Amino acid sequence: MGIERMHNTYKVKARLRINGKIVQKQCTLIGGTREEAKALFEKMKAGLRAEDAGRSLTIKSFGEILAIFREKRNKVSASDVSRCNMLAAELGDIPLNGFADSFEGYLKVFRNSPTRKTGEPPCNASVNRIIEIVRAAFNLCLELNLVKENPITKARFPKAKERPRDRYLNIEERQRLFNAIEKHFPYLLPFIRYSILVPSRKSELTQLSREAYNAFTNTVYIPTSKAGIPIYKPVPDEMRPYFLNGIPKECPWLFFRQDKSGKFHSLGDFRKAFRTCLKMAGLSNVRVHDLRHVAASDLCALGNSEREIMDIAGWKTPMLSTYWHKNSLRSAQAIRFQGHCENRCENIQVAVV
Repeated sequence: MGIERMHNTYKVKARLRINGKIVQKQCTLIGGTREEAKALFEKMKAGLRAEDAGRSLTIKSFGEILAIFREKRNKVSASDVSRCNMLAAELGDIPLNGFADSFEGYLKVFRNSPTRKTGEPPCNASVNRIIEIVRAAFNLCLELNLVKENPITKARFPKAKERPRDRYLNIEERQRLFNAIEKHFPYLLPFIRYSILVPSRKSELTQLSREAYNAFTNTVYIPTSKAGIPIYKPVPDEMRPYFLNGIPKECPWLFFRQDKSGKFHSLGDFRKAFRTCLKMAGLSNVRVHDLRHVAASDLCALGNSEREIMDIAGWKTPMLSTYWHKNSLRSAQAIRFQGHCENRCENIQVAVV
């Protein structure tokens, strides 16, 4: 029991474990008896339980959970913001009682509804992302003691098997893309050229300062990555003139755009501009992240070791099975066999019975 006597004073501390989290309250009783201290202890524990129940009762609908998730979550990507808006519009009014049943029904409809972009049902990755967002929103409110449980369990809502993307750009497609970018959005060309040569994430490069480039080592330093580790990325010889002389001295960014007034900005979100260039180049089903796939495949085909590619791509675990462009003809032509095995059967005598 959390009662400690010090001379004529009792220090009373009530502690409870609520949903795995310790909550506590303490008070000092001066000049009282031990029985009074015990009564105060029980009253404080009852108060903690009542506060927890009150917090839980304040959440009435899934829309409130989603609002808390968006407010408290440190980083929500642009694509997840649009998913949250969609979930709020379609599921926001649903009460928490029986939410899992409603969500299960919603997913059945979502899986079979054509998307605006492709006109086809969403892929498993899109469905999984919706489930992950809803589960994460409930988990956050569970940590804050705002709900009693998370109904979006992994047993009831398992992750569907995802099929990795395998979009590759050949030499002719790359040149068409470069030509379209140079004509319509030339400021994107250095970024796209670098991304197609060195496996990178968009988020790693768009906010880099020019100090990230080291001319002595000819590398770009990424202080933080998705894997939580710093990365040194090489600069190919064909890109070195840009890093040395292509960035204006007054520009603070490694990759940049310039407005009509001459002010420099980081690249930011350029998806709309990239989609326009793809359309002008006659290319479809291409995303900025696919350039990372192209770069990793090319580096592997050139004979670089998996360990080296992992280091510059920022992978903690081997990922080439996902990022390697599947091309059985190229693999068949690249395979080498042991020469000493060619004639090993020449001197074998066969006994005829």
